[in-house]
Amino acid sequence: MDNSVSPVDLNSLTTEEKVKLTSGKDFWSSESFPEHGIPSIRMSDGPHGLRYQAAEADHLGINDSVPSTSFPTASASASSWDPELIAEMGEAIGLEARSLGVDVVLGPGVNMKRNPLCGRNFEYFSEDPFLAGKLGAAWIQGIQKQGVAACLKHFAANNQENGRLSSNSMIDPVALHEIYLEAFRIAVTEGQPESVMCSYNKVNGRYASDNHYLITQVLRHEFGFDGAVITDWGALNDKVVSLNAGTDLEMPGDQHLFDKEALKAFQTGELRPASLDRAASNIAKMARKQRPKFTGSREEMLHQHAKLAQKIAESAIVLLKNDNGILPLADNEQVAVGGELAKETRFQGAGSSHIKAAEQVSILTGFKQTGIAYDYAAGYRLDDQVDEAAIAQALELARTHDKVIFVAGLPDSYESEGFDRQNMALPKVQNDLLQAIAAINPHVVVLLVAGAPVELPWLDQVQAILNLYLGGEQIGTAAGRVLTGQVNPSGKLAETYPVRYADVPSAELYDHRTRSVPYVESTYIGYRYFDKAQVPVAFPFGFGLSYTSFAIKNARLTDDHVTNDRPVTVQVALTNTGSRDGAEVVQAYVQEQTTRPLRPVRELKAFKKVFVKAGETVTVTLALPAQAFKEWHEQTQTWELPDAAKAVAIGTSSVDIVSVLPVQIQGQAFTNFENVPGWYTTPSGKPTVHDFEQLTGQKVPPHHEFVPGEFTRLNTPREMQKYSWLLRIIARTVIKMRTKGYIDKDGPEAKFQQAIVLDTPLIRLAQQASGTLRLSMVDRLVAAANHQYLKMIFR
Repeated sequence: MDNSVSPVDLNSLTTEEKVKLTSGKDFWSSESFPEHGIPSIRMSDGPHGLRYQAAEADHLGINDSVPSTSFPTASASASSWDPELIAEMGEAIGLEARSLGVDVVLGPGVNMKRNPLCGRNFEYFSEDPFLAGKLGAAWIQGIQKQGVAACLKHFAANNQENGRLSSNSMIDPVALHEIYLEAFRIAVTEGQPESVMCSYNKVNGRYASDNHYLITQVLRHEFGFDGAVITDWGALNDKVVSLNAGTDLEMPGDQHLFDKEALKAFQTGELRPASLDRAASNIAKMARKQRPKFTGSREEMLHQHAKLAQKIAESAIVLLKNDNGILPLADNEQVAVGGELAKETRFQGAGSSHIKAAEQVSILTGFKQTGIAYDYAAGYRLDDQVDEAAIAQALELARTHDKVIFVAGLPDSYESEGFDRQNMALPKVQNDLLQAIAAINPHVVVLLVAGAPVELPWLDQVQAILNLYLGGEQIGTAAGRVLTGQVNPSGKLAETYPVRYADVPSAELYDHRTRSVPYVESTYIGYRYFDKAQVPVAFPFGFGLSYTSFAIKNARLTDDHVTNDRPVTVQVALTNTGSRDGAEVVQAYVQEQTTRPLRPVRELKAFKKVFVKAGETVTVTLALPAQAFKEWHEQTQTWELPDAAKAVAIGTSSVDIVSVLPVQIQGQAFTNFENVPGWYTTPSGKPTVHDFEQLTGQKVPPHHEFVPGEFTRLNTPREMQKYSWLLRIIARTVIKMRTKGYIDKDGPEAKFQQAIVLDTPLIRLAQQASGTLRLSMVDRLVAAANHQYLKMIFR
């Protein structure tokens, strides 16, 4: 963060002005006080590209946005395992922000992928906090190199979309710090973002915006964050409590709904003067920072950034399977192509990150650009309807061609911000057609287009799989270049691909109780669970093939003693043993040598992507600081070296380990785990709510259906409309207004709007309504749902 910004003289601001400064002016801007030298801050969405709305802004995707580069989404770009490339993307987004006068871009998102069904997983990097934190820090460094502020999000433990505005994430301290806060710690300490966005949900019973422990003790004191904490749009719960907790800026502009309440609390001493001054100072500091002006051609900039988007996609594509070397395609090879996604290629997700792409290349167009000769039949429809004629055409092409490239994936309506996926399956029409084609022609190459893992029931029936994820506007060209061998694939999975959804440790509870959400699996998410519980997976974390081969040999530690003041350094010889130039990712894990409670078999703690020419050998050096071996000690609220036997494991995925090098640690004997249920030492099967309650001492409330007399401002229209005809009418009317002009009323944007209206607590809808839904109306609607009709009329 730029500490050279001259501080504002807080004595020149009245209390009323300070309070006003802590709430936004409108959907995207903060308040300005020119007479005090405090300009307005302009914010825009943008984890994988800038979503700038020049006209009336709405945050929710109703209104159009200015064309910008649509880079690969985080689930795709993370597969590059290349922080330098992620920094380039951040820098490019920063330049586009400068070109439109944007001061703050809302990103990156570093939340953990606790469960594959989270509808927003495409916006997040990984199931692993170290990888997510490193990539997040690189993105932040890149964008802030352009003088544009990053806003790291969503702090913290926001790991589902259903019920996200009212859910309570119940997490034990070790999992909270080592899994769900760790990516934020790395991104803050290494990236130094100017701002952090707090999430909607509660964490262990307290809303994130009100959470003094998270915002002040952890974020500000432990992590050393000195910037502005901004609420997610409508995430403010209590103005006074949030300011005292460490939150600075409430967004969006809400006609200053809560200013009177805050001023009254200031006068009574409930709102501490130091808290108000901190918030006003942090906002003013960000607003007063001099941002560089954009010069040059925006058209030329977007053209150059399209090339970068293609480069990132090429580096991120993961080759999951390549039996008998079916890829790359031979020169002038005529192939059959099936799948409507080949023509109508999905390259991004839906919700607040949806970008109006400056350029767009479908897979079929990319094939033409890269010289792939093909005959095409859609075979299936994206609306999941069975089209017998289209199926017959695709099957006929499979019979008459040597190879089939089948593009499979999730339609737009399957994954989005605002709601979670219902299952981990691809549409049945796609699975059925793909298996029918494979029965006719065994030489099938599958291109996967989805923001998150899917089940692969036909895995053993196809010869090759390229995972494209949601690869941005240039994914068609990138896919064509990888298929033809112009680019050697080097992507690695940043998340585990389970065999089936039922294998996921949180599967039996995820989304079953959206208000009280016990993280029963604790630290065992992703590969941490699959590896220790010895559950087979389709593809492990860190996995990815190449058109060449590599060997890692001569692994050695420069020092096998771990101390607080020096890193452990490991060196390996990496040889490209194949006939093509290519890149490999050397991965270093800290491995447990004994079985201990809440400790995975191994955890990623260092990695490096290295390009090696065919036949050459390079020396790769990885440094593991003491932090890599430390564990969270709840009693002391610190990270400490444990008295435990550990080693450094070197490999190319979480299970493909080629060398294990023991280290010596002189640490502390922890007392965290005296009464830990056995599952958390040796996971087998699924943990239970009872296990979690024993582990944490927290009592998980049973599911509760609200009835008249219990409703408050924090209930949602979906919960209340059953008992209020007035709520039903208003909800239908608002949804109709928000989806007016939408061609596809069942599409992802329409579903997103419906979820926003029905599942947002009334008070948060008021916060996002820019004055059209006043507090008095909120209270009347609550009274109507409670059947308190006199109160509704005369309030």
